Amino acid sequence: MMDIETLQLLANADGYARARLGINLYPWQSRILSAMSPRGARVAVRTCNESGKTSTVVLALVLWHMESFVSSLTVTTSGSYRQIKDQLYPHLQAWGGRLGKCWEFGDGWGKNHATGSRLVSFSTDNPGKAEGWHEPPRMPGEIVGASNPLRGLVSDAEWVEMAGAADKTSLMLLMDEAKTPPQALYDAFERCHATRWCNLSSPGASHGPFYDCFHKFSRRWETHHVTWTDCPHLCDDPVKRAEIEGQIENLRPELVQSMIYGEFMPVGAGQVFDMVCVDTAMGGGVRHVGEGQYRRAALDISAGGDEQVLAACDGNRAWIEWTGFERDDHRLCEIVSSRLVRLGIPPENCFSDDGGLGKIVNNQFDRIGCPVRRFDFGGEPMDKGLYLNARAEAYFRLADFCRLGQVILPDDERLREEMAFARYDIDSSPIKLVPKNKLPRSPNRSDALAMLFWEMDYARLTAPPEDHSDITSPTRRRRDRDEFAGGPWDD
Repeated sequence: MMDIETLQLLANADGYARARLGINLYPWQSRILSAMSPRGARVAVRTCNESGKTSTVVLALVLWHMESFVSSLTVTTSGSYRQIKDQLYPHLQAWGGRLGKCWEFGDGWGKNHATGSRLVSFSTDNPGKAEGWHEPPRMPGEIVGASNPLRGLVSDAEWVEMAGAADKTSLMLLMDEAKTPPQALYDAFERCHATRWCNLSSPGASHGPFYDCFHKFSRRWETHHVTWTDCPHLCDDPVKRAEIEGQIENLRPELVQSMIYGEFMPVGAGQVFDMVCVDTAMGGGVRHVGEGQYRRAALDISAGGDEQVLAACDGNRAWIEWTGFERDDHRLCEIVSSRLVRLGIPPENCFSDDGGLGKIVNNQFDRIGCPVRRFDFGGEPMDKGLYLNARAEAYFRLADFCRLGQVILPDDERLREEMAFARYDIDSSPIKLVPKNKLPRSPNRSDALAMLFWEMDYARLTAPPEDHSDITSPTRRRRDRDEFAGGPWDD
């Protein structure tokens, strides 16, 4: 039989994670789990990226709640179902297999057959899905006998005495990525009268219901703040530390503020391009480098009367080669292919938008023997942890080149307006751009420029050339002694 001190330890979420799951908790994780243990707990946590809030804190709370409270209900939600399916549930399924056969997890649901506890998970922007969750009533007939979840630790009689003191069991709400759901979802959760409620997220804009937990309604919440220096797996690992220090140096300040320091972004954040830097890039304030080393073209294909754009670059200098709207796919391919020949850019060095109508046009390029490189804006980015798709990454690469003074852009008013319109969703994780249909007009020219510099390596363009003069110059070539005729003083 287990002693009372161990039982008391398991009754606390912090002790449960240590003793039952064997997790070595960081101090901030321990504080949050302890804060969630009492009835009536309301906890809000803002963290840096990759802190382990889902894989450790949410995981431990779910397992503790399902095993410690008979017939309990745990509800988790996130602004992204990917967060639920790809991060939370693989950990739950792994731990369920270790803890015993009574655990079962499916697609967005879980059960502990020993305690009768349930887990429900969903991602939604429909507040109606969050209504109707309430504390489940205690089921007296299921407390005794086979339903004793601590059999082997406490006797059935002790369990009946402990469990019989409660009229109801527990409802716990866990809102992961809590910066994303709208106010209506928070209002729906308020009507549930949860026994325990925890909101966790990396911070976004300086407004909204998650922001209010730390400011306007801070008296109703126990708040916690976690930065990258609170996470040894980030700050003590040389590789991760170097990666984060690189992000601090190169990323936009508002992203660093949110992703690394766990601070809310300033009002007005969300613009992709710094327009002062764009004006410098368009106004001749940037040095031309890499001439002849990086020659690319990019074609943005559109339908419905929007302009089609062919842009080109030589090194870090870009220009608009052609704009117009050609309804005939054959004629469009002829225009572009002839321009590429004139520029001396092979088709494989011409990116072409492969979305929508672009697929049809790109197929025509293949048929005429001019196979351009298809660029899928909705495809996978190179940095999957930071960007949602290639479109977001391409735009931020171009924005960074502008900010660092590394590209020369055409002085084009329409392009300037499109770059000023470009926005990203500051509450998104990974980062995604505001959809085209929410912009004043289709960003055809900025799309072409974003594709154009997708592969440019500025450091390589500015690296000093290798010195091969000792090989190529007959007067500086290294020779062995026996290659020379002997002098009059030689033996």
